[in-house]
Amino acid sequence: MSTSPLNATVETGPPDNRGTALSAIGRAATPPVHEAADGPSLGRLTHSTLTVDPGSALIVGTPELARDVLTIRPTVAGMPGMLAEVAALPEIDLLIIDAVAFNHGPWLGADDHQSGHLAEEIFEAGRLLRARGDQTWFVPNGTRLGTKGDRVLSTCTTNLGEVSATDLEEGAAQSRLWSLLVDLATGESPQRRVGGDR
Repeated sequence: MSTSPLNATVETGPPDNRGTALSAIGRAATPPVHEAADGPSLGRLTHSTLTVDPGSALIVGTPELARDVLTIRPTVAGMPGMLAEVAALPEIDLLIIDAVAFNHGPWLGADDHQSGHLAEEIFEAGRLLRARGDQTWFVPNGTRLGTKGDRVLSTCTTNLGEVSATDLEEGAAQSRLWSLLVDLATGESPQRRVGGDR
């Protein structure tokens, strides 16, 4: 009596793991891919990397403030998404943050949780400047800060609204920029006062 091939018993060995083994060997044989230290940035992706003059001030503020500062030194207007990238440039040695900028324009609400990513971007820009010994100045301009205001203030080396009279008692000459911003911060500027409580 012959057996039909359909009834033949097939002997199986251990489970076939060739696919897994080859995959593991393939991954081990592939050289590691080095990540770029900087990674892509908005400036590189949009081909809008700036040319910046040495000694420039980076401004998070109104166009009026940027215009006023420009009469004294070179300025660069800060743009959301690129602030930290520009702050990292060695030509920038000062970041000026005007609280009025949080009331309108591209920095609207940067001092509130609704736009917390903007507050973090401002914080990082200030951190980059402070790490290399440069300055970050805050100009309150009569504006009350929102829920992320403490985060923004924590990156500043100077709050120009809190310069006490005793600091100025010696009568030391102040720079034109410092005087302009202190006047704005204390509301003594006859030129304009854009701020206010919100």
